[in-house]
Order: sequence, then structure tokens, then C-alpha cells
Amino acid sequence: MKEKVLEHIGSLAGGLVHNLNTPLMWVMGRAQLLQARNERLESFKDLPDDQLAAMKEKNDKDLRSILEGADKIDHALKALGYKIQMVSEGYTSIELREYLEMELNFLMADMRFKHETKRDLNLGSRSCYVRTDYSALSYAFTGIIDAVIKATERGRTLSIALENDAIRIACPELDLTPEIRDTVEDLCCGLKEHADITIDGTGGFEVSLWLKDS
Repeated sequence: MKEKVLEHIGSLAGGLVHNLNTPLMWVMGRAQLLQARNERLESFKDLPDDQLAAMKEKNDKDLRSILEGADKIDHALKALGYKIQMVSEGYTSIELREYLEMELNFLMADMRFKHETKRDLNLGSRSCYVRTDYSALSYAFTGIIDAVIKATERGRTLSIALENDAIRIACPELDLTPEIRDTVEDLCCGLKEHADITIDGTGGFEVSLWLKDS
């Protein structure tokens, strides 16, 4: 399982670079604009108040953009660092809400997930700790999402929730065929001793993973 998770990280390296490079270029561009204005600061002192106010508004806008871009980079790097650390720890204590946040942030490197999928997320606010096999959980979770994406058209809706200490993944556009059931069961094979797993086809597709504190 560990090798499969590391393989998944490698497969999304290109998307991760894109997610880092795009906001980085934005940050650099806005910083250059601020630098150019700063170099002309002396010439601004005689401007009318309304023009100075407009200049301040531009600077404030650029600063907000820089902070937003830096935040996106921070999210991507933290998600990558989390996965690498947790893979190395293997069987460990996991806070499920943090796990889902980090896993979903990392999945933004998958352009099908980022640009072609409507995401309905409900991770709640309550902490829930379990001691389990991170690699088995990550392999099952990301594998199920990948299987759903492959079996549906762009524009699909993926609902991901943490409810009553259970991770739920649902897609109303996906019919639960025998092939999809077999795929999910194979993906969850390494997780069976750590979780109770239910697969439901009522009104679409839904998988629930109740992690045992084993």
C-alpha cells in the first residue's frame, strides 16, 4: 500500500507543480508592481488626495492577491508534506478532519478533480482521532475518488463528508454496477481490518468508511 500511495504522489507531480507555479507567478507579478510603485514613491507626494487614495487601493488589492497566492502555495506544500510524513509513519494516529482536508488539498493537483468535478464538502468541526494504517486509508480514499471520476463525465458531483466519525463518498451520477462494486472492494481490501465498509447504490453511488480505533 505504501508503494501505491507514493506512486499516486508521483503521478500528480505535474499537477502539483502547476498548482504551485500559477500562484507563484501571480505573487511575483504583483510584487513587481508594488516594487515599481515603491520606486516612484517620491513622485507621488504631490498627487491630489483622490489619486493617492486610488494608488493605495491598488496596493491594497495587490497585497491581498499576494497573500491569497501565498496561501494557495502553503496549502499545496502542507498537503504534500502531510502525505509524505504519514506514509513514512504508516500505522499511526490520524485526526480524520485534518486527514480529509489534507487529502482533498493534495487532490487539487488532479486536474479532473480540480476543474471537472463539482465538490460538495461537509467535514464538520468535531475532532475525531483513530489509530489506523494511513497508507491503506489513503489508497482506498483516493482510489475510490479516481474510480468515480473515471466512470463519470466531467461536471459530475462528488460529495465528501465526515459524519458520525464515518467518511462518506457519494456521486449521484454514478450507478453502482457490479464492476464498480468489485473495484471499490479491491481498493478497500487493505482497509477491511481497520474499518467497517458499506457500499450503497440507492439514488446513485455511496461508500461509507467507519474507521475503527484499532
